[in-house]
Amino acid sequence: MDSARDPAGVFRYDLFFSYRHKPLDSEITRRMFERAESFRMPAALRREGCREVTRAFRDTEELSVSRVLTETIDDALRASRCLVVVCSADTPYSEWVDREIAVFIECGRADRIYPLLITGDPETSFPPSLRKVPDIGSRIMDARAEDGSRRGIASAADGAILKAIAAAAGCGEEELRREDALRSRKFLRRRAAVAAAVLATVTGISGALMHLARSYRDEAARGAEASIRLLRELTYDLPDHLTNVPGAYARIADILEENTEDLNDVLLLSGDRPDTRMEIGANYEKLANARSVLGMYQEALEAQDRALEIYRVLAQEETETDAEVSPQTGAALASAWNNRGAILHRAGDLAAAAGSYEEASRLAPAEDTVLRARILLNAGANAVDAGDADAARQLFADSLDVLGIPAEGAPAEADRDPDTYSEEVLLTAALVLRNDGVLQYRRGSYAEAEQKLESACELCAQLLDRSDSLQNRGEYLAAVSALAACVTEEGAYERAERYYLQAIGIAQVLAEDGENIPYNRLLAELCNNLGLCRNMRGAYADADEAYREAVNKREEISAKTGAAADRGALAQALLNTGENAFKMQAYAEAEALFAEGLRVYEEAAEELGPFDLAQYHAWRSYDLLLFARDPEEAVREARTACDLQPDGVLPHLNLAYACLYSGNYEECDTLMRILASLGDGQRDTIRRDLEAQALAGLTDPHTETILKILEE
Repeated sequence: MDSARDPAGVFRYDLFFSYRHKPLDSEITRRMFERAESFRMPAALRREGCREVTRAFRDTEELSVSRVLTETIDDALRASRCLVVVCSADTPYSEWVDREIAVFIECGRADRIYPLLITGDPETSFPPSLRKVPDIGSRIMDARAEDGSRRGIASAADGAILKAIAAAAGCGEEELRREDALRSRKFLRRRAAVAAAVLATVTGISGALMHLARSYRDEAARGAEASIRLLRELTYDLPDHLTNVPGAYARIADILEENTEDLNDVLLLSGDRPDTRMEIGANYEKLANARSVLGMYQEALEAQDRALEIYRVLAQEETETDAEVSPQTGAALASAWNNRGAILHRAGDLAAAAGSYEEASRLAPAEDTVLRARILLNAGANAVDAGDADAARQLFADSLDVLGIPAEGAPAEADRDPDTYSEEVLLTAALVLRNDGVLQYRRGSYAEAEQKLESACELCAQLLDRSDSLQNRGEYLAAVSALAACVTEEGAYERAERYYLQAIGIAQVLAEDGENIPYNRLLAELCNNLGLCRNMRGAYADADEAYREAVNKREEISAKTGAAADRGALAQALLNTGENAFKMQAYAEAEALFAEGLRVYEEAAEELGPFDLAQYHAWRSYDLLLFARDPEEAVREARTACDLQPDGVLPHLNLAYACLYSGNYEECDTLMRILASLGDGQRDTIRRDLEAQALAGLTDPHTETILKILEE
């Protein structure tokens, strides 16, 4: 029997936390200590005999450095089942932590030591004693975050610590992760059920308030402010309070739809005042937003156009009286045109969206810098999808200029000076930088893209420090996702995959509301990009799992919205899955996936514009090469793609392959040198593509020259 156990033969502590008493290390240790002590073993694993993890130990005071531990610490170490060492760049300088590890090794439990790596790497963050532990690499719990923020590290640590908890409980790590995830989903479903009950109650309250408005008609006629307050309660505040409730959007839209039918009755109580009509316009815009989130774009446009008409009439009345439109009405009118453009953009009508953004820019008051910047941002994003990269870049630059923010992002003091940089300014700047970064990523300018995306993540972190809102979390996820895609292309696969898995965990919670199309789109994008990352490092089976999850999610979204953009995204997911299947040598399945992806893409690409048309022709070129073995026709398709997207990576990559197998070696070599200059990720992609092509019998002697080019 181990002498470290108590008289009953059981360890007194499940986990002992060893850490350096620095602010970050202490904070993460405290959170993990509380997580361990509050963790409850899933019922399914308890039935299989797994232990409850109920007691952990950590010293809360900084003790003097000594080669001899205090009696309390020594006893606790010897009575602990597992040792968790919180490792940062400061840890190797702590003789105290090193000694705790040495004592645990002396107890004969070196195989029960679990490093929680929060910054640095094993070489720079492990104390000397820890580096000597055999197979310690297999027990590392990686909790590092790209931005180094406490929030990011804590989020990663919440999942990473399950490895140590599983060891202390005597169960398999994967089984524990699976059961814990199932329990989380059940909790979310229960929360959604409660939310449904709340919504039902709110619906009843909504009707009661409307009845109250009518019953007090005479009193409200004498005091117009009473009707305004009721109107706001019914149509303005209510939706804002419910948007964070899972499944609420459909109900919000229904409530708003029902209430708008009775708004004219309430309007009469206030004497048809301009501010009352402004509130009604805001109500229609909220209805438009709810319908847009649900993918009901035609209904959203109808509601948005009703708001526009209200604002137009108000503006006309003001010009008849004062010769110019008031800033409030001008801002409402410009914002409504901007929102109309956003709905059209999501629906895939890029030309009409561009017209709406132009009208919004014309009407936006000069003093409303955030609104002007948002309009320029949206117009730039629309230009990206329309294939006009130069126009998009200029619009993004103009947007940052309007905000007074440098191109590289807000200065570090922004989070300490909210009067200079408000949350609205920071959020808009983060959106601009993310969109600009994605544009550079698409063009293959990975270094510039990474700089933009890192700035976007930094701004999002500042925003989350101020307000942990749903919108801020969503934008942070989008920025991290784009950064991970860029890092993937640069060949830093482990770092990218770590970003993706962290982001997917958060996105899954946000996407539990299946009616919220934007967050479900984000989750699908994350799964697809995780598949791309795994594909590029050669983990094809793991990539297949992620790609298929993306396909399933894209199919759900496309079925709900029918929008060209969602059909195009589904096609991309199918084609990525097919390309991965080809590398797995599942040729019949790969050919079928290519055929289905191209069929879906052909229908959507014409509606979407030059970028997606270029992607369609690039994928068609690869299909002709892999399955029809027609390199000449593949060259023609790839040239069409390059004409549509002159700076696109995929069109030029597939043109290079087509040139290789059609014998046009000179052009092939020129293209390969350009592509190889983009970074390690692109070079790895080419190597793996050539390897897969050779396994399928698609070979050419000039391949050896290409491999040498990649080594230059």
